[in-house]
Amino acid sequence: MTATFIVKKFAKAIEIRRHASRLLVLRARSLFLSILSLTLALTLSLILSSTPLAAAAADESLEPKQRAVETITEWIVQREQLEASRIDVLASDRRFRVPECEGAFGVDYVTQPTITNAQRANATVRVSCDTSEWSAVLRVNISAQPQHLVFASDLGAGQVVGAQDVALGNSSESPSQARLNEVVGRSLNRSVRRGERVLQEALTQVVDVYVTTTTIRRGEPLRQGAYRRASVDFAQASVQQRLTGDQIGASVARRDLREGTTLTLSDLQFASSALVATTVLEQGSMFDASNFEVQELFERLPQDAVLDQRQLMRATTKRRLTPGDVIRYSDVRMQPHVSTGESCLLYTSPSPRDS
Repeated sequence: MTATFIVKKFAKAIEIRRHASRLLVLRARSLFLSILSLTLALTLSLILSSTPLAAAAADESLEPKQRAVETITEWIVQREQLEASRIDVLASDRRFRVPECEGAFGVDYVTQPTITNAQRANATVRVSCDTSEWSAVLRVNISAQPQHLVFASDLGAGQVVGAQDVALGNSSESPSQARLNEVVGRSLNRSVRRGERVLQEALTQVVDVYVTTTTIRRGEPLRQGAYRRASVDFAQASVQQRLTGDQIGASVARRDLREGTTLTLSDLQFASSALVATTVLEQGSMFDASNFEVQELFERLPQDAVLDQRQLMRATTKRRLTPGDVIRYSDVRMQPHVSTGESCLLYTSPSPRDS
């Protein structure tokens, strides 16, 4: 009896466990089917949204705006004879909407642009639909024509390009410093002709810089052996560092230079011509060829230094000058050609009208 009861209880427990397992399987299957159906629904939605029909529907609302922008661009191209790539109609704001226009769009200037090749310009246009009362005012940007450099003279292979050797091919203005930095100080791989466009392939990728090999004091000439030449990529050398041997040989140090200094143009002092007193000139003395001469000076000249000998004709000194003094306009008093009370003879000639 007891054994039979135990067996029945065990069989019933097994049956309950089997039933529970079936329920778990059914629930898992139901959850899997729900996830699968949701995934299919999302996939189908994405596929439908990317179909040509959906794209066409989305573009339909933008088409009038695009047509208006294209009309404005074409109108300016024909009126100003410009490339379409230079014209930018500022209509990207989403709040700006263009309604359907069954007819054509008309365009006219509100403010006209002042167009040059070298500078950007702005304009304001009014666009309207000829079959409705709709119109709008839009700004238009016209970009500057890209600058390109040309050679200003014939140059031979190996020659170093200077700022005076290039010019803007589409403008009479001077090239910007940024454009000059791309070419100045670089050597030519081949000969070039005047007016030829400056291309990177015609220029070397390296430039020469000069590095001091010893200490050089201010005012000392930079002699051979006091510096060495080094080649570096042109992008690593500033325009100020792109010197020539002739420039260095014709200069002195403007300041004290330590060994290992890469020379720049601001480190060099070049000679300037000036008129210098050669004898003692007392106040009121008349200038003549015996008491001054032209000298080349490696120093910064006074702003009012006299550079032309003709300026000292019939001139006297305002103060005492000693040998080596640079003659300045503030030192000079010009004498009149005719003094008070002095008699003079005037000559006249008849004008063509009188003859």
